Amino acid sequence: MSVEKMKLLSITGKEENIDGFIAEYLLDSGMQTEDAAKVYEKGWKLKNFEYDSTAKDLLKICQELLNKYNIKYQKDIESNNIEKGIDKIKNELDEIKHNFDLLENDVNNKKDELSELKKRVELLENAKNLNIDLKLLYNMEYLRFRYGRITKSNLDKLEKSLGNLNTIILNISEDGENVWIMCITTKEASAKTDSYLNVFKFERFWIPNELDGNPQDMWAECEKEIQRLNFEIENKKEEIIRIKDRDEDDLINLYAQLNLYMKINNVKKFMAYDENGLFYIIGWVPAKELNRILPKLSKDKALKYLVKNHDEVASIPPTKLRNNRLIKPFETIVKMYGLPNYTETDPTLFVAITAFLLFGFMFGDVGHGLVIFIIGFIMERKKITLGSVFKAGGLSSIIFGLLYGSIFGSENVLPSIFIRPMENIQTMLIYGILIGVILIISAMIMNIKNGIKNKDKKKIFFDTNGIAGLVFYLTVLISGVHFLINGNMIASMSVLSVFIVVPLILIMFKDNISEKLFKEQKNAEKTSMIEKIFEIIEILLSFASNTISFVRIAAFAINHVGLCMAVYILSNMVSGSGSIAITIIGNIIVIVLEGLIVGIQVLRLEYYELFSRFYSGDGKEYKPLREKI
Repeated sequence: MSVEKMKLLSITGKEENIDGFIAEYLLDSGMQTEDAAKVYEKGWKLKNFEYDSTAKDLLKICQELLNKYNIKYQKDIESNNIEKGIDKIKNELDEIKHNFDLLENDVNNKKDELSELKKRVELLENAKNLNIDLKLLYNMEYLRFRYGRITKSNLDKLEKSLGNLNTIILNISEDGENVWIMCITTKEASAKTDSYLNVFKFERFWIPNELDGNPQDMWAECEKEIQRLNFEIENKKEEIIRIKDRDEDDLINLYAQLNLYMKINNVKKFMAYDENGLFYIIGWVPAKELNRILPKLSKDKALKYLVKNHDEVASIPPTKLRNNRLIKPFETIVKMYGLPNYTETDPTLFVAITAFLLFGFMFGDVGHGLVIFIIGFIMERKKITLGSVFKAGGLSSIIFGLLYGSIFGSENVLPSIFIRPMENIQTMLIYGILIGVILIISAMIMNIKNGIKNKDKKKIFFDTNGIAGLVFYLTVLISGVHFLINGNMIASMSVLSVFIVVPLILIMFKDNISEKLFKEQKNAEKTSMIEKIFEIIEILLSFASNTISFVRIAAFAINHVGLCMAVYILSNMVSGSGSIAITIIGNIIVIVLEGLIVGIQVLRLEYYELFSRFYSGDGKEYKPLREKI
């Protein structure tokens, strides 16, 4: 239940060994880096490393190859150490890609050639019965030909329409409802013939003029060529599979190596180098982890390192909270206000105890607490952050429900172990104020503890929440309680004035007194007497209002009973299933509405009434390299 101890570790080495150094020492490191160029730069010029995109570009190529050839791999896989230099990885990847590209381009070219052949076969398929050299058709001087297909019904109409023209139609073959024809006409009648062909939806196919020979022979030759290309394509595909099987492990290994280099490059952003070829890195490391790292660093003669405590440097360490499994969930509540700075006391244990007690005191009910506990249990199983806090709140509600003898708002089932809030309103209000007094005094003690930890004498002795404020508060409380009980003062006014007035004077002039007693540096901003008087008035009002504010915890405990009574009154006004429905819905509303309001009140009391007395929450979160990359 504290803040983890941190040490500042700085390391220097040769730039030529930087990749291996990062892989071995930093990738899994608990170091939170500082800007090396700023920290180190005193007598010489340092520069930050520029980002090298080579590994990123190669990784993209490697991923494309893996995906293209359906090679299964884990996206986050990475090597544990450097096996190959980035240049060698590039050469190997280029070679693998080149081999794949050659085969793939060859397959694509053959597929294109195959596609053209298939088009030619389709063209010749229906012309193979035409026993004529196609070259002769293109060499006709006075005649023109058209080759294509037309429906049988339109063919009859076309033949009738072309009867008066010098046109011959040759039926070559039939294809279902279509007929493949060749239409031969004179040069002069070709235009009019084309118009009739268009009218009757003749679909023309162009025979390439490079075709030379009989269609039947050419079709047979194309079929042979198609078979040859299919055979070659299959061979090439098999070769691609063989190469893929051969290079699969190498590709995955290269991918893992490139992932490693990507992380290495990300770490370099936090490092610096100089003109002498040396690299520099500096950062905060938890003391426990440092004890594991130092023996390795000591054995490496190529590295130099230096370790410093937080009070030896100007840089402020990050905050890493260290709490056990029971207390840790309450760190969420602390972090919502702000992390403690490195020299502050971690308030998580304080919050865990006080929040637990406050919630249960205000919302004590066995049944409702059990529901909240179950909700928290489900949230925890689903890895929702506040699940454990809900469980703690539910458990607290169950415990206080047993003390109050309340289950689902009914006080007729369980006996009261301690007190029934509705029957002892005045006592509950007194308990509320008593709890507030205890918590405020605890917060002031924690503030004094923080002052001792930071060696801040002004905070220890003269702060509103220091010893002076504590003496004043206790004096007023003890005197007031004694007067209410016994009807007289606990001591004479002169004695009481010493314990009341003197602390207020010490608080009012704390800056001046600290400068004189502890030789502290003078405050540049002078506070006027009027401001000091108003500050004292504000302090008096805040002590009174903060103490009285805790009456609300008793009020909410009483309010819970009142709300549940209203639910059961409404339920008794209806009979049968309606009564059960009102009872269930009413209890759900109480759990949701009151649970939410009580939760908000717990946070308000923690943050406003307690944290404001001892806690700054201005720490920076510990984020080690392994989380940044």
